[in-house]
Amino acid sequence: MDGEKARLAMGYSRTSALYDLLAGHGYLAAIRRLLPLVRVRHRPAILDVGCGTGLNLFEAARWFAPTGPLVGIDLSPGMVAVAAAKARQLGIPATILLGDAERLPLPDASFDLVLCNSVFHWFRDRPAAMREMARVLKPGGQLALITATAPGFREWFLLIDAVIRVVLGPDRAPPIPELPTAEEVAALMQAAGLAVERLQNRIQRDLIVQPLPFVQLMSVIAPTWPGDLSDAEVARVQQAAAQLMAVAWPQGFPFTWSAVEALATKIV
Repeated sequence: MDGEKARLAMGYSRTSALYDLLAGHGYLAAIRRLLPLVRVRHRPAILDVGCGTGLNLFEAARWFAPTGPLVGIDLSPGMVAVAAAKARQLGIPATILLGDAERLPLPDASFDLVLCNSVFHWFRDRPAAMREMARVLKPGGQLALITATAPGFREWFLLIDAVIRVVLGPDRAPPIPELPTAEEVAALMQAAGLAVERLQNRIQRDLIVQPLPFVQLMSVIAPTWPGDLSDAEVARVQQAAAQLMAVAWPQGFPFTWSAVEALATKIV
């Protein structure tokens, strides 16, 4: 695993215990908007790519019960451990795998539904990941995908990059993520042999007036930077970022949230 992927995997392992508490509601709300639109056969086989703590997979299992095989896969060992423990606790017979979305260790045409909620934007080789998700779908199967899109998160990425450079030094700042556009998502689906049934780009602009809770939330849902830092370093960066926001933007830090919610069907 290369350095960028390893940092992301460690970052999500760091946040796995807090993930559901801080971010679960928002992610469930998004997948619940798409699930009523999904058309699958009885007892569907379901795969969740970038399954995190299993929120989406377990929600789909309840929605479509009874189901066929349930599989989740994630790059983060911490997330895999949490998802597997939740599956046991809930009595859901799901298989949770540690693996890379760009090289799914799964056979062709084996799932009726593939979920990918709020992780596609982190994939380095997005065309490969989209092809892999299409490959494992059965003909007529569907992909329910939610991903952050440009210009979302941009203000945060620039802020945290500047803070890390000052607090820890320029050599400690990871690359600023480049999110896909809505047009890119649609084009990648079509190139992978998927017919786009629905694609909506939701954009919301806010002023953040409580800096520290926002910084802590963003450190959980977008941990592209803290994976290889010590707890003390993470705390220093968080405090510095919150202080800068409060001083430089006393009326509120401008923040853009932008995400695509898409449903596509594998062409027979």
